Amino acid sequence: MASAKLKVGINEARNILAAAGIPMSNVTLADGIAAGIYPFGRVVRVTETGRRTFEIFRVDLLAWVESKKVCSEIAQ
Repeated sequence: MASAKLKVGINEARNILAAAGIPMSNVTLADGIAAGIYPFGRVVRVTETGRRTFEIFRVDLLAWVESKKVCSEIAQ
């Protein structure tokens, strides 16, 4: 069985979202995760300089994207 990556970085998450028609900047994505708007990730550390480290879970991100596709199909 091939092992899939459990987590993705902020750049890969942004690329997945953009490919699904949900483009945004890294800052917008990071701020949304930090604020709890995007449930597929969490802040795990903030340095003294304010640099944030995130955990973004691939399966949760893909499920969230899929749920947005369903919502947009219903709205049409």
